[in-house]
Amino acid sequence: MARATLETTLSLVFLTLSLFLHTSLISASASGEEAKALLKWKASLENQTQSLLASWTLLSQNATNLRPITNPCSWFGISCNHARNVIHLNLSSCGLNGTLHEFSFSSFPHLTYFDVSLNRLSGMIPSQISYLSKLIHLDLSSNQFSGKIPPEIGLLANLKVLQLGKNQLNGSVPPEIGHLSFLNDLSLNSNRLDGPIPASLGNLKNLEVLYLYNNLLSGSIPQELGNLIHLLELCVYTNNLTGPIPSTFGNLKKLTLLFAFCNQLSGPIPREIGNLNFLDNLSFRTNNLSGSIPASLGGLRNLKLLHLQQNQLSGPIPEELGNLEFLTDLELGQNQLNGSIPVSFGNLTNLEILHVRGNQLSGPIPEVLGNLESLVILVLSENQLNGSIPASFPNLVNLRYLILSTNQLSGPILEELGNLKSLINIDLSENHLTGSIPAFSNLVNLEFLILHSNQLSGQIPEELGNLEPLANLDLSRNQLNGSIPSSFLNLVNLRSLFLSNNKLSGFIP
Repeated sequence: MARATLETTLSLVFLTLSLFLHTSLISASASGEEAKALLKWKASLENQTQSLLASWTLLSQNATNLRPITNPCSWFGISCNHARNVIHLNLSSCGLNGTLHEFSFSSFPHLTYFDVSLNRLSGMIPSQISYLSKLIHLDLSSNQFSGKIPPEIGLLANLKVLQLGKNQLNGSVPPEIGHLSFLNDLSLNSNRLDGPIPASLGNLKNLEVLYLYNNLLSGSIPQELGNLIHLLELCVYTNNLTGPIPSTFGNLKKLTLLFAFCNQLSGPIPREIGNLNFLDNLSFRTNNLSGSIPASLGGLRNLKLLHLQQNQLSGPIPEELGNLEFLTDLELGQNQLNGSIPVSFGNLTNLEILHVRGNQLSGPIPEVLGNLESLVILVLSENQLNGSIPASFPNLVNLRYLILSTNQLSGPILEELGNLKSLINIDLSENHLTGSIPAFSNLVNLEFLILHSNQLSGQIPEELGNLEPLANLDLSRNQLNGSIPSSFLNLVNLRSLFLSNNKLSGFIP
């Protein structure tokens, strides 16, 4: 009985050892094939990259190591699982110069992470990349890959991240990408892709980031993108897209960033955009959008940037925009907006940029704009604004650009503007301003002083000659008298000086 038990135990030990050795041999064989494949690809790269992959090498055979090829798990940029299968390859920013043509994708059935971004790799993306059936993360961005995106990428059913941006890829976006149901991040930006945005992208229900910007895409934006209810960032700017902004975008309740600028989009801004409560950046600038600005945008309480300039928008600016208390950048210029500047803008106390140039706005500049002490850039030019420069403007202590030109402003230039020491550019030209030019002696950073085409009188202040950074000074087309100040000889950075059409006398210094 004892002998039988001993024999049974020995048999189990032998069987266990046999299974362990068999598994080790299979693992060694698999890792050996992966090592050979990596070394073959390394050999195809240009010589200057070899030193970066110095650890990718064979080990000499000796009495204690019967494997002729080292397992690659300790090599630079390589990670393995417990069975010594390569699962991660990360060679981002390694200066690699070559192609993927010699990369044996079929040798890496366990690979889940493949990142060769920020290198100088070129050539086409091989269709054999579809052999990486377990791949979750694929990043080929910031290289020089060319040719078409292989539709076989749509076979990578487990993919969550697909980043191909900043290459030279052309052709259309493969509709097969719409099969990647687990995808979180799709970045195809900054290539030469053309044709339409596939409606199949609307099937990517888990997508959080969609970057298609800086391409040559055309046609309309598919309504189906409104199905991407988990989307956080949508960027389709700088393409040739036409047609309307889909009203289905109102379904993207988690969206924080929506950039569709520099296209040829037309029609109205859908009021449904006002449903996107988490939105903090919205830009539709430089399109052909028409109609009024929806009052519903005033409900986007988290908005920090709103760019609608360079369209064909008309009607008044909604008072509701004054509810956007976190707004730092508001640009509505070069449209056909009319009516007055809303008094509610006085509530935008975080505003740093207010740009409404080139509209048909009328009435006085609201005194409450002087409450916006964070304001850095104020551009109200090329409108029909009247009245005087608000007495509250000297409160704008951070102001660097004050552009009020080409309006119907009257009255004097406030002496107190001379206390805004951050000012770089003052342009009050083409108005009906009267009185004398303030000394502005404290504006030690001023580079542009443009006051032409007004009704200013009196002498040119001698103190202007002490503003050493001054590069452009235009006082032409006024009623100035007296002589040209000799202090102008101190303006060593002056590039342009216009004093014509005045009543100046005396000698030119």
